[in-house]
Amino acid sequence: MGWPGPKQFHTMTTPRLALLLASFALLDLAAVASAQSGPLPYCTSGISSIGCLPQMTVNVQPNVTGTSGCVISTLGLEGQKLGLTFYGLNNSGFTPTPWAPASSSYLCVKAPTARIAIANTGGTAGQCNGSLAMNWDAYQLGNPTALGAPWSAGTKLFVQSWYRDPLAPRGTNLSDAVELTVRAITPVPCVSPLPGMRLIANGAFQMGSNATFTSPYFSFANEKPVRTVSLTQCFWMGQHEVTQAEYIAVMGSLPRAPAFAGANRPVENVSWIEARAYCATLTAQQAAQFNIPFGYEYRLPTEAEWEYVCRAGTTSEFHYGPALACADARQTYSYHPGGNCGVNSTTVVESYAPNPWGLFDLHGNVSEWCLDTFANYAPGPATNPFVSVGVDRIVRGGSWADTSSNCRSAARSWGNPFLIYNSIGFRVVLAPIIVVP
Repeated sequence: MGWPGPKQFHTMTTPRLALLLASFALLDLAAVASAQSGPLPYCTSGISSIGCLPQMTVNVQPNVTGTSGCVISTLGLEGQKLGLTFYGLNNSGFTPTPWAPASSSYLCVKAPTARIAIANTGGTAGQCNGSLAMNWDAYQLGNPTALGAPWSAGTKLFVQSWYRDPLAPRGTNLSDAVELTVRAITPVPCVSPLPGMRLIANGAFQMGSNATFTSPYFSFANEKPVRTVSLTQCFWMGQHEVTQAEYIAVMGSLPRAPAFAGANRPVENVSWIEARAYCATLTAQQAAQFNIPFGYEYRLPTEAEWEYVCRAGTTSEFHYGPALACADARQTYSYHPGGNCGVNSTTVVESYAPNPWGLFDLHGNVSEWCLDTFANYAPGPATNPFVSVGVDRIVRGGSWADTSSNCRSAARSWGNPFLIYNSIGFRVVLAPIIVVP
């Protein structure tokens, strides 16, 4: 039988901690920023014979289904001239070339190219108030065999406009150019389902426990006072702990040999630092595929997010109710009634019944790293709490090596972020960005 109380794990600290945390924060934010960057103007616009300097602008990046509302505009053209917009797909190794001898324009798009549309610039003849506006979505949907179709996420478009200018060399001029990147359909917070994850609505709950330090709960003072915690933004959480196969798929290999090998067993012998590295890498990979909503990242859950999801609307000591039997969770000993569960290892994820929100193994199997450092609860209500002062990181949920008391929804443990233990793993959330100092 395990000791009924919060575990305080310890291991050697290192001066590299602050540098590592800063590196993960920069990687997360850089990956998300890259995925969320807008259309990129490039090249030099030619000056027309009457001094017009046209500029291209695009409101949003296109997407694979032609539903982004993408409009490609060229402003500052001479009025009442014929113009068109064209694009290419590969500018690799291409250097912009003069449009004609003595021309101020440059061809900025490598062949082969395709025309999007041709139209009159409108405006007033002899003035620089003409424009071209091309609905890329309509073109994409109306031309299923066009250059580049069918469209896939990550495809680059290099776009430029051409217009009549009889007094210019070659009788025409070119605008500057813009680089676009076709995106996948980005998940919509609070709406889109994601494979292997559960969409969690924002809400409020009672965090902590008023149970006493007596059997069967052995509740400690650090679980008090019970307070109302509000989470104001929705998020997604992994429906099970990160498995060894999932870790390998993202990182290439396990951090070290697991104590209990198995593709669908949770990864363990993994430090908080390594769990954060996994989240940063997953963020970078998914951001490159445009699968991350604006302002979101893959990360460890905050302690409040974890307990909110574990409880799933319940107020009892376990999401199953007031008791946690051996048949309910992977644990070593249950006080409901007292008895050894005959467990000496992890097991395949999702081997036990889920909680009311469809998440598995929040009680037992492996304990789970959270993002926060440990601190005693402050009295009074809290909104989106996150603790970042200190070193020891929160561990939640209890494990195969724990008693039922340590598997309670409110039970708290903590350890140094470099700790490696065969009963600690993690799960991820796709949630609003939190910068970890």
